[in-house]
Amino acid sequence: MLALLAAACSSAESTTTSTAAVDEALSDSAEIYAVSLHRLVTVDNSFSGGGNPFSELLVQTSLDPSAGSAVPSAQNEVRPLTAEERSAIETALAPIAPVRWIDDADEWRTEDLLPVVEGSAILGVGPITFDDAGALVPMSMWCGGLCGTWFTYRVTQTDEVWVVSGIEGPIAVS
Repeated sequence: MLALLAAACSSAESTTTSTAAVDEALSDSAEIYAVSLHRLVTVDNSFSGGGNPFSELLVQTSLDPSAGSAVPSAQNEVRPLTAEERSAIETALAPIAPVRWIDDADEWRTEDLLPVVEGSAILGVGPITFDDAGALVPMSMWCGGLCGTWFTYRVTQTDEVWVVSGIEGPIAVS
């Protein structure tokens, strides 16, 4: 009986630890998405030379099922970005270009596959995966039929600040 009680307490403790870890990860997601999208727009925008070539940034309000890969995945988690995530993203991107929140990226593309807003880019993020080295963040950017990129950032925490340390895995470019 004592062994059963000890096992139950042990199980409850590990559940509490898991819940705390999940809560911490969710609070970090706002900063991780913000730093990742800032890097995508200003450094890895496929126009080389850095800086921002876009007149407006159209950011998806939910996780993008095709972020990280040009082919949408049925297994990706699709959920709305939290108010905290949206606020952090807007704070990071607003000094670069105007930010507009969009629900469906397809509705913001013309028949010629250009964004409806001339000179803009459609941005998306996928679900963050945490591991011992930090986090992996699937990214997507669409600025035309021959102007798109999908890959996954490696993001690490240094001195309690999240920074993009590079791209991990395959890269797709159109």
